[in-house]
Amino acid sequence: MSQDEPSSRKDPFAGWPESRLTRRQMMQRLGILAVTLPSAAALLEACGGASETSAPPTLSKDTKGSLTIWGWSASLDALKLVDGEFSAAYPNITLTYVAKPPPDTYRNIQLAIAAGSGAPDISVVEDSHVSQYVQLGALADITSWVKPYVSRIVPYKWTWIQKSNRYYAMPWDPGPVGMFYRRDVFQQAGVDLTSIQTWDDFYQAAKTIKAKTGTFMWQQAKARNDGRLFETLLWQRGTGYIDSKGNVILDKDPKVLDTLEYIGRFWTDGLAADQEPWTDPWYKAQAGGGTATVIDAVWMGTFFKSFIAPKATGSWGVALLPAWQTGGSRASNDGGSVLAIFDQSQQKDAAWAYVQFHLGRDQSQLHIYEKTDIFPSLKTSFQDPFFQEGDPYFGDEKVRSMFADIAAKIPDAGIYSKDYQTMSNLLTPEIQKFALGQQSAQHALANAANLIREKTHRS
Repeated sequence: MSQDEPSSRKDPFAGWPESRLTRRQMMQRLGILAVTLPSAAALLEACGGASETSAPPTLSKDTKGSLTIWGWSASLDALKLVDGEFSAAYPNITLTYVAKPPPDTYRNIQLAIAAGSGAPDISVVEDSHVSQYVQLGALADITSWVKPYVSRIVPYKWTWIQKSNRYYAMPWDPGPVGMFYRRDVFQQAGVDLTSIQTWDDFYQAAKTIKAKTGTFMWQQAKARNDGRLFETLLWQRGTGYIDSKGNVILDKDPKVLDTLEYIGRFWTDGLAADQEPWTDPWYKAQAGGGTATVIDAVWMGTFFKSFIAPKATGSWGVALLPAWQTGGSRASNDGGSVLAIFDQSQQKDAAWAYVQFHLGRDQSQLHIYEKTDIFPSLKTSFQDPFFQEGDPYFGDEKVRSMFADIAAKIPDAGIYSKDYQTMSNLLTPEIQKFALGQQSAQHALANAANLIREKTHRS
């Protein structure tokens, strides 16, 4: 939710990672990029490079430590659910949590890196931010500890936490994306959900739904567009801002242009509601059937149930994303986080005991998921019967197993990197100009690509 336009509703995001939900708006309006912080060169000098862990010590009840863990309230509260069992297993390790909103957490991390002291032992870090800390050498090399988990965790989660075949964090939650849809709207329009196999099918269904019910297919703001849907659809196609070598491809990969032009058809044909995310009109449309679909990650279901549409049990369903071509990928991602141990920590063995106990055990991850809807990355946890249970809110659909299948198939894509915040902030205004009819999609992408190359010194 935006900071300068408070909703009349009680703030539903108290304690939730706002930067995950309104990534660009939060950074733009809170001035994160304009905050006076140390330069990258200064940070690199302060870090000096992460030290490698030697053969991991044997952890036992005798392992001692007094750990400080940073993050935001929702994530830390979820981790605390496992602390009782952790303390029984490691009675000589004490825990101190420091909860602050994501922008403040990241600001404090950067200041601690520059100072060479003051970093926490462990912090929650979003996937969109972790790469910059890996590249700076601020995180501990935990390769010897995490190796047994590489094959047990959804593959794409390791992308941003590797450097020179070493690992620097432990994956926590992924953000598998599905198509939330209103059953009542589809039924009123006479649209069979199973007929939507491709994005062209989706577009044709949108025209039918609008003609027969007057309902918009999705909500996409123009002047206040945040670019998140665009990123999600690029991720599905295995592309993004950059290629595997780090080169900017916004104006080179034809799939990028095709994707933006596809979204543009919904604006020009009057099939998208011009509603800013996380505002009252946006909530009202979802609660009252004013939008036929919402393309978003697994955590969106929590918001429907808790405050957006708590009385709409049975009205919403969840399906796989349409494919770009028959038989193509139907998986994508939005968001996600890790637990990182900082290289400044003097008690890395105790820190790893905490990380492993909370994220490396099926029972820990399942308990957190059952209580908070924070989805696990640990593939072995997907075999639990809980994933096969129907969800009453979604008409007893087995949405958990569906999201597990999606998470295991999320493709690699050039969305997150050490320059993600810069790139997303440069692209967003160009998308807005395109949405408002002020420039073509091709010009929007060319402008953004050139700005990104200038600011990040990428090819």
